[in-house]
Amino acid sequence: MEIKIGSHKVNITSPDRILFPSAGYTKTDLLDYYMDIAPLFLPKIKNRILTLRRYPKGITEEGFYQKDAPKYYPSFIKRVDLKRKDGSTIHYMLCNNKESLAYLVNQSCIVYHVWLSKYPKLEKPDRMIFDLDPSIDDFSQVRWAAKKIRDLLQDDLGLKPYAMTTGSRGIHVVVPTKPEESFDFVKDFAQDLSRILIDRYPEKFTLEIRKDKRGKRIFLDTLRINYGQTGVAPYSVRAKKGAPVATPIEWNELTSSLAPNKYTIKTIFKRLARREDPWKDIDKNLCSLKKARKILNEMMEE
Repeated sequence: MEIKIGSHKVNITSPDRILFPSAGYTKTDLLDYYMDIAPLFLPKIKNRILTLRRYPKGITEEGFYQKDAPKYYPSFIKRVDLKRKDGSTIHYMLCNNKESLAYLVNQSCIVYHVWLSKYPKLEKPDRMIFDLDPSIDDFSQVRWAAKKIRDLLQDDLGLKPYAMTTGSRGIHVVVPTKPEESFDFVKDFAQDLSRILIDRYPEKFTLEIRKDKRGKRIFLDTLRINYGQTGVAPYSVRAKKGAPVATPIEWNELTSSLAPNKYTIKTIFKRLARREDPWKDIDKNLCSLKKARKILNEMMEE
């Protein structure tokens, strides 16, 4: 099967291959989703280096991660060549157009993870992510935790946080930041804020990496805030039963009706027909952390 996008043709092989067996969703279903969501999806991943999660035999098989673009990938997929520590070069990918997205879907790429910085300012993140990872299967705790982080970021520090269900188990609280600080600066900020939350709610939050030491507490995962680390892209499909979608949400949606995998490739468009994309203005609200850092320092001294 061949599709034409602009001046390019993309060959879709095995369009009827089932990728999500329990739901019966095929590669064509995945392609239809990504082509339809592209107007929202592509601006959110534009100029962000990708790590792909591919499942050539469907999600019941292990799948694998991919960062490097093979030489045979078409020229309309833009590359960013970076040196590894050992001196070798890795040819990272950007997905800035619809034909690139279609090509990657044909490679059975289901999940798209992106850097927290944009090319060419790769050393300066424009996203600060708090990944709320629950230790027990109780999403009400995650919703509560997201609100507490929002209150601290928004009311105390004057920042503008956004929220997204991950399509898996948790919620990402994301602050768009001006790309003017280093990863170390942003990570230190996030960890200090996390320590304040832990001081306030020691039975609810933890920075403990080891799962067996967390108890029932929610892990405030700030480990993504490092050069070269990634977060799942907004509106990316997850390789899980039912093809759930990582979904940007409004803060007033954090109610008992919200689950982390509530929206799927088959239900997300009904949602979007009722309400605008909650993250449509995220890049217009990039925040400087300088003033917030001073306030945070004062809070830590109290």
